[in-house]
Amino acid sequence: MFGLAVLFSLGAAAFLGAGLIASQYGLRHAPAWRAPVYSVPISALGVALTTPWTIDLAGWNTEAALLFAAVGAVFPVAVSFLTVESNARIGPSLTSALGNVAPVFAVLGAVLFLAESLSWGQAGGLALVVGGVVLMALRGVGVAASWPTWILALPLLSAFVRGAVQPAIKAGLALWPDPWAATLIGYTVSSVVALALTHRRRRAAGPPDRRAVLWFCVQGLLNGTSTFLIYAALGIGSIALVSPLVATYPLFALAFGVAMLKSERPGPRALAGILVSVAGVIVLLLAAG
Repeated sequence: MFGLAVLFSLGAAAFLGAGLIASQYGLRHAPAWRAPVYSVPISALGVALTTPWTIDLAGWNTEAALLFAAVGAVFPVAVSFLTVESNARIGPSLTSALGNVAPVFAVLGAVLFLAESLSWGQAGGLALVVGGVVLMALRGVGVAASWPTWILALPLLSAFVRGAVQPAIKAGLALWPDPWAATLIGYTVSSVVALALTHRRRRAAGPPDRRAVLWFCVQGLLNGTSTFLIYAALGIGSIALVSPLVATYPLFALAFGVAMLKSERPGPRALAGILVSVAGVIVLLLAAG
C-alpha cells in the first residue's frame, strides 16, 4: 500500500504538471478565465463515461457523497479562479510560490481533525519539499511590488482550499472508498459552479477560439486524472505522505516545459530548489517507509 500511495502521488504530480503545459498552449488563444469553463466539465464528462465500469454504486454512502459534493463546490473551481486572478495581479512566480504551501494546510488538517501522526522526519521532509518548490517558483521575483499587500490573500486562500479539502476527501473515502465516485461528484458540482459564475461573461465575450477549447479540454483530462490519483493515494496513504509528494508537480512542469515549450533552462536558484525538493522527497519516504 505504501508503494502504491507513492506511485499514485507522483503520478498525480506528473499529470498536474502536464496539465499546466497544456494550459499554456490554450492561453495562447484565449484569456485565462475561460480555462475552468472547459477543463472542469470535460473532466467530469470523462469520469462519467467510465461510471458503469469504475464506480461501486453498491457501496453508496450518503454522508460521503455529501462530503464529496461539498468539496466540489470549492475544488477545483475556486482554486482555478483564485489562481487566474492571482496570476493577473502578482504574476505566476509568486502565485506558484505561495500556492505551494498547500501541503502545510493539508497536514495540519490531518493532524487536527483526522488524528494522523506526524514524525519529526516527516515534518522535515515536508518543510524541504515546500521550501524547495517555493525557492524554485520564486526565481526572478523582485523585491519591489506595485500591488497592495492584501492581494497575497488570493494565492494563500487557494493554497488553503487545496490543502483543506484533502482531509475532507480522506474522511469521505473512509466511508465510501471509491476515488472514482469522489472525482465524479466533486467535478460535477464544480462544473455547475464554473458555468454559473461565468454565464454573463461568456455571453458578453462570444464564442472562444476552437484551439483554446481543445487545449483546455486536454488540460481538463490531465487534471481530472491527477485528481483521481490524488484521491486514490489518499485512500491508502497518509496526508503527510501524499500531499508533499503531489506538491512536487512544478518539477514535472519544469521538465515538460523545457522539453515541449523550449522554455528557458533552469537557473541556479531553480536548480537549488529542485535539489532541496528531491532531498525532501527522500527524507519523507525514509521517514514514512
